[in-house]
Amino acid sequence: MNETSAESLSDASSAESFLAELLKITTQATPVLLESDEEPRCLPTNASCACHTLYEPYDPLEVVVIGLVALPLFVFGLIANITSVRIFTHRLMASSPINWYLAVLSVSDTFILISSFFVLTLPRLGEFMTWWRANFISYSVSPLMFGMMNLSQTVSVCMTVGVSVHRYIGVCHPYKSVELISRKRVIWFITSLVTFSFLFNLSRFFEVKASSVCYRENIGVYLPSITLAEFRLSELYLTLYLGWTYTIIMFMIPFALLIGLNSVVLAAVRRSRRMHMISQCSGENDEFSKKGERKERQTSIMLVAIVLLFISCNVWAFLCNIMEKIEVSQHLYQHFIIICNFLVIVNASFNICIYMLFSEKYRLLLRHYMRCDWSRHGGELLISSVAG
Repeated sequence: MNETSAESLSDASSAESFLAELLKITTQATPVLLESDEEPRCLPTNASCACHTLYEPYDPLEVVVIGLVALPLFVFGLIANITSVRIFTHRLMASSPINWYLAVLSVSDTFILISSFFVLTLPRLGEFMTWWRANFISYSVSPLMFGMMNLSQTVSVCMTVGVSVHRYIGVCHPYKSVELISRKRVIWFITSLVTFSFLFNLSRFFEVKASSVCYRENIGVYLPSITLAEFRLSELYLTLYLGWTYTIIMFMIPFALLIGLNSVVLAAVRRSRRMHMISQCSGENDEFSKKGERKERQTSIMLVAIVLLFISCNVWAFLCNIMEKIEVSQHLYQHFIIICNFLVIVNASFNICIYMLFSEKYRLLLRHYMRCDWSRHGGELLISSVAG
């Protein structure tokens, strides 16, 4: 029987559920049996065109949500993230180490959107338009994009946790923050997180292979066949890496840290606000001090909002992971997968809304770039106006 990627990958792994529909692996309607007739020859690792004779269409809901509805989100998200990278690396923003995390986060979100487009949206869009060249391109680049998607997602998780740790130290241990989160240590910390993300996902670049270009009889088109590497079906790899390690590194530890650290930061912000109200009544603080405290609170709330968006979008992937382990209804699981994939795209696209809502400097720089004044002279005038 024909198999889609969701079925093949979920059988092979209990790994990240939002990527379960990455690839479309098709087999012939009646698998050829070995001489012993004990198991089919058409395994997920078989690149023979005898095993890739038919094209299995995507679910119609998938095509609409991931192929059509998500398309404008990709455009918006790419523009938003590229703009955010430029803003956070501007001299006006780069003086704060917190913005270094946000710059790397914007870069990782950009690569999440690019890789998601090629492996999720492009083939569904190609099927909807019967433009099979899109599917050919998608399947050809899927090994690279699959690895990039995993790497970018891990970097995104690490940067979200990293900025939460940074803010926790700054808010709750202000006297130690000068030493603990010095510029040199922040650079080392961010570099270590990115390096860890790369090493952790190195094997993901070799899990999937684009093999023989095979004729699909039901659509009359030649398409690459997508197969899995032998180690991808190893019981040890599935259990140790994709089962336990991935779940702990990508879900359990980040969620626990994010909820714990940001709960403490929120409590500190509430205490600061109460003290601010008391000082206003007694007239103790000058206007400059009040403005500084207000900016600090705004920064803390902005970072908490980023974390809340991250958790609300990624908790669905965690639920899908659990659903796969307890073997719930395949129909229900497939619909959850669609939601997970869509929310990953949403999470990678809408951080700009939080930046605009809480950061005055971000809004100022955004207006500056929307006027298309990218020149050095224009930037100097902007800095002068802020300083004044």
